Amino acid sequence: MSPEEHEKKSTAYQDDVSRTEDIRAELEAVFPLREMVVTAGGREYRLTTAEDIEQLIDGITQEEFSKDERLPYWAELWHSAAALAEFLAGQSARLRGTRVLEIGCGLALPGIVAAAAGARVTCTDFEKHALLAAELNFLQNLPGYSPDIQYIDFREPPDKRWPLIIGADVIYEKRFIEPLAQFFGRVLDEDGTILLAEPNRLIAVPLFQALERDGFRWNRHGRHAELHGRDVEISIYEISRSRAAIFS
Repeated sequence: MSPEEHEKKSTAYQDDVSRTEDIRAELEAVFPLREMVVTAGGREYRLTTAEDIEQLIDGITQEEFSKDERLPYWAELWHSAAALAEFLAGQSARLRGTRVLEIGCGLALPGIVAAAAGARVTCTDFEKHALLAAELNFLQNLPGYSPDIQYIDFREPPDKRWPLIIGADVIYEKRFIEPLAQFFGRVLDEDGTILLAEPNRLIAVPLFQALERDGFRWNRHGRHAELHGRDVEISIYEISRSRAAIFS
């Protein structure tokens, strides 16, 4: 390594450390934090999140809830996210160099695992604290990666397309189903793929009906995730405008 490369790497490291400290301080000014360690693909990942979700719920004003009925789901690591992360960890040949969009990223574990496998990941959510937690988790697991963290509400699709969209447990409210189906149609490359992890909730059925109406087809990959002392069966749906599966 040349002196110039060494200096550049050292500067990037210091920038990461400084940014990590700034984010942690910003979050701790609002609520206490806790750490968890999870494994995907045989590798450990350290995630930081809120210590007490009930505290976050108590902090939501009636006006905020009435406007959008938002609850701090972002602060929990869900079984679907763990299953999707494990699935992605085994797909490095497919992910390397691929532009990936994670929607409703929360703590961003699937996005981090995809990035570790060589993907160029954009992590998105519509919650400010989720975006901060996602950036913090990227920095402390993949130093030097320079994560792309963006606010995206899928009811307002951006003017950009991705070849791969991933999401875990994003199908939980009926009012989001039609906007989500429209989002996929607008933001996915014509020959792109969506990977959705979902714990087999009945509420997901109308989304797949809407996707089928819009010309999408899917294949299901069954997985199990053990988390928080529970083992849960998760379906990972590989969705595209073709029935041909490219993930295994």
